[in-house]
Amino acid sequence: MKKAMASIDILEPATLMGLGAVAVWVYVRYPRLRPRTLTRAMVHVAASFGLFALLPYAVSFFVEAMPKPLGALCFVVALLIPTLTYVLFSWLGLMAKLHDLADSTPRGGHPVRGSTG
Repeated sequence: MKKAMASIDILEPATLMGLGAVAVWVYVRYPRLRPRTLTRAMVHVAASFGLFALLPYAVSFFVEAMPKPLGALCFVVALLIPTLTYVLFSWLGLMAKLHDLADSTPRGGHPVRGSTG
């Protein structure tokens, strides 16, 4: 019994690590999907959280509309995995955008005149 609980305890971190690796792969492989501005990155994070919040309503639909094992499997493959990957991808895009903004040097502005003393 104790061994079965240990395997259940590792399922969530392993799932998040695997989906995080997929999100990093998508971020690196498809640079056109990255948000171009900080505002868009924040909108993507908000949209991913909104989609994630709708998952409990979708699971009841899948479980009631399909036979037992097929409904759960379809829910996980069709909705849960892509939604969690999008949440992680959107956070990765936001963190990268914030890093770019914090690491930048000031550009433009008014020229500084030398003092004539």
